[in-house]
Amino acid sequence: MRNQETDDGGIRERLHRLINERSQSEIARKTGAQVAAVNRYVHGARIPAAFCASVVRGLGVNPSWLLMGEGSPYLADVPEQTAALGENMLELVEAMSAVSRMLLGSLAGKHHMKVLRELNDALLAHEKLREQINTQTRPVFRRILDDLEKALHKLDLERAIDLRKAADQLSRLCDDETLTRDYLRVCAFHEFQLKHSEDFLRAQRKVFLRSLPDGDLFDERACDEARRIVVALIQMNRIPEAMRIIRAVRSLAGRKGREWQAWARLENTYAVLLAETGQLYRGIELIQQSMPRLAGMYRAVSEAALVKMLLWSNVLSIDDAIAMGTPNDARARHILQFACWQLDRAAVGRAMDYAQAPGVEVVWGRSYHHAFALHLKEQMDKPAPGKARAMARDYESGWGKPEDVTDRFNLAAYSCELERVGGYRKPALEQLWKAEEARRKHYPEFVPGPLELATHYRAALKLLDKPKTNRERALVKRAGRHFQRRIAKGYLCFKDAI
Repeated sequence: MRNQETDDGGIRERLHRLINERSQSEIARKTGAQVAAVNRYVHGARIPAAFCASVVRGLGVNPSWLLMGEGSPYLADVPEQTAALGENMLELVEAMSAVSRMLLGSLAGKHHMKVLRELNDALLAHEKLREQINTQTRPVFRRILDDLEKALHKLDLERAIDLRKAADQLSRLCDDETLTRDYLRVCAFHEFQLKHSEDFLRAQRKVFLRSLPDGDLFDERACDEARRIVVALIQMNRIPEAMRIIRAVRSLAGRKGREWQAWARLENTYAVLLAETGQLYRGIELIQQSMPRLAGMYRAVSEAALVKMLLWSNVLSIDDAIAMGTPNDARARHILQFACWQLDRAAVGRAMDYAQAPGVEVVWGRSYHHAFALHLKEQMDKPAPGKARAMARDYESGWGKPEDVTDRFNLAAYSCELERVGGYRKPALEQLWKAEEARRKHYPEFVPGPLELATHYRAALKLLDKPKTNRERALVKRAGRHFQRRIAKGYLCFKDAI
């Protein structure tokens, strides 16, 4: 009995440590338990095995540590046996220090041959120790990278941060080209998930340069890494630059490249770009050609993009889009955004229900579109001042202050829409000119999303129905011309905007 009580006390003590690092509510959320239950376990109640298993799965806790107090607290931690690397590292530092001392010394004089032999011995010792460290770190590094990639695919960003720290440290010790390339690729994926566009682009460029083959000018791996650079540029709304790169990649791939699986992913990305830059019918055609060759997440994103294009062309209604295919958050985001464009409160409600339904597959992760839809629906139901400020607070609490031009434009355009729908003309005009300033400042390299830009231009036509200044007349003219060109290209959802 004494041993069982001791075990319970040890587990409870280690659970206390986890709560000090996080909180009872977070542990409850990660494990699926009630907060009250977690509180009881901490304060003396018997801790069931099922809860321990949930802690291991949900928090990435090392089961040996949780149950027995052995090993590191988290599975992401580098195993204790790798501490032996420290001894080798000390020897490596000593060898390198010897090399440095010899290089700084003079090699002239009658003893120079002896010094050169000692230098050669020190360099050989250095290489031998480095190879030993590589041998010991390779399996650990491989496991950490695999775990990090799995965490990223599951959108478990908290665990990914811990794993990334371990991977960063191991990358400095392991001199293996394949693992280094995989490390850079996973780091780029991590930055993509964190929405750190500049860091994502910087990391992806490194991966692309390392992926170039030694023999041929271009191969499938290089094609896929180049496509990811395009994705980084799209995330930053640097659409013209993305188009230039994707056309160059298609040329480099040539006829042989059309057999690659990476080609289908490339063509799918190209189709989305075409649809977002005014070539809707060509985009639909190309995405239909590439989609059958895609699988998994790529297929889900491709299907969502096709639904978006069919909504723009008025081929599908909101209800049609909701009824089609397997629900996922990529499709839900497009449907929700389109319902907001239509300013149909019932459609917005149905789209919100679809996005929040249980079982919706996570492909992209959260976005601010739901916050906008919620405030827009409230504004259409019962207009009230300050909705734009409320949305800005929600945005900052979830994503931080809008720092890049994309975020500044989108937030201003949607804030303008909230004020305009509520009938608050003066604050709506203030937001309108904020959005226009953000758009003009970075034109033509920055191109807003089609519905964001359309929302901005529709607001301009509604708010400036009687333009008085040259600035107002220029914006109204630009907005009208934009809609006329898009409607002629098949974007029939814009017909009611003019």
